[in-house]
Amino acid sequence: MKKIFLFLALPLLVASCKPKELPVIDDKDKEQPTVDPELNKANTTVVYECNERLFAQQNAFNAIRSYLPVLEQMQVNVLWLMPIHPRGTVNAVGSPYCVKDYYAIDPAFGTMADLKALVDDCHDRGMKVMLDWIANHTAFDNQWHNDHPDWYTTPVGEETNWNDVAPLNYAKTEVQQAMQDAMVYWVSEADIDGFRCDYAEGVPNTFWTNAINAIREVKPEAIMLAEASNTSLYQAGFDWMYSWNYLGAVQNVFRNSRGLSNLFTTSNNEYNATPAGKERLRYVTTHDASSEEAPATYYRTAGGELAAACVTFFIGGVPMIYSSQEIGDVAQLDFFNYHIKSFSADNATTKAYIALMKAYTASAEARYGELTNHSTDQVAMFSRKQGKAELLVIVNTTAAEQNITLPMQWQREECTDLLTGEKMYAPKSATLGAYEYRIYRI
Repeated sequence: MKKIFLFLALPLLVASCKPKELPVIDDKDKEQPTVDPELNKANTTVVYECNERLFAQQNAFNAIRSYLPVLEQMQVNVLWLMPIHPRGTVNAVGSPYCVKDYYAIDPAFGTMADLKALVDDCHDRGMKVMLDWIANHTAFDNQWHNDHPDWYTTPVGEETNWNDVAPLNYAKTEVQQAMQDAMVYWVSEADIDGFRCDYAEGVPNTFWTNAINAIREVKPEAIMLAEASNTSLYQAGFDWMYSWNYLGAVQNVFRNSRGLSNLFTTSNNEYNATPAGKERLRYVTTHDASSEEAPATYYRTAGGELAAACVTFFIGGVPMIYSSQEIGDVAQLDFFNYHIKSFSADNATTKAYIALMKAYTASAEARYGELTNHSTDQVAMFSRKQGKAELLVIVNTTAAEQNITLPMQWQREECTDLLTGEKMYAPKSATLGAYEYRIYRI
């Protein structure tokens, strides 16, 4: 039986393990795997969460647009723009999730024409664009608050901790209609392809069902992502949901050098609660996580975060990269203020993400197959198999060298290193450097 075996490693750490006594591999005429045309589209999706305040203090949309060629190299095909609206100033703390006007754009980002140009360029590259949407509450100086005070209610639950915003009263049909109209506006006028919905559990499911139906009347393939853990939102029409439990599990693995068994259990538990055809967003940091605590707290180095991303993206779900992650920034980073970063394809970590995501999208025919766990306490090692397609992913989750033995069935098998395209023979055993990762395709 023909197998596929991926071997992926950090570029500077990769060493050939081709035994000299074995013949040179020539597979020019060997049948290559193809992606099943019926494959779940989510298995070839790569999301990029874009924090505009990291790109430029003026004309951010144009700065992001100039970065699209690099995102394209990283196989990104969904660009998620963090809130584009003007921020409130009354009782405000500078949060972009405090919306002053749902129909306006923060002047520092650009104009509607600039946004449309960014969306058009994305579409020309095969990328979709999602807006971050805040339906639960508005700024106190939002015109709705002035014109319709009866549209608001008393804060409850998590809302009591958010003193900069006023919660909307969804018992009012006028509120539901106004919010739905605002969402449809951006789909119709700017050709937006969907929404990431902030604190989706704070809004009634009936609203989401109606709003999503209205959005899909304009754009049938619209993507809807819920920042939530309540799986009833899938039935309301959302396609993807967050993976908070998985994030905590992967942070624990890399922070404490243990917990790999729990990582796989947590992943399985999340998917056991996920209906067929729906997905989980998978990530190793987000704007919230990086703002609350430095990624270095968990992953130590850019290499550690990259290794965590390798495990996370191949274990299952829709991968998401947060802007600054791909340039190796592991410092604490609030999302209220400007922190202009240097984004370049020449960045070593960016090059590693480009290689990783190329391997990810090239292996779609196997990644949704049956998972078999071969992990040790410190090394994540698992295979994915679908039909004749098979992968083996190996990741050192620690800053120390680790010795590993490959599963018997892969030892000395002909394989391809998807980072380099090199044909080789898989080793019987290997020593992995700090946070080194490998993925073989047989």
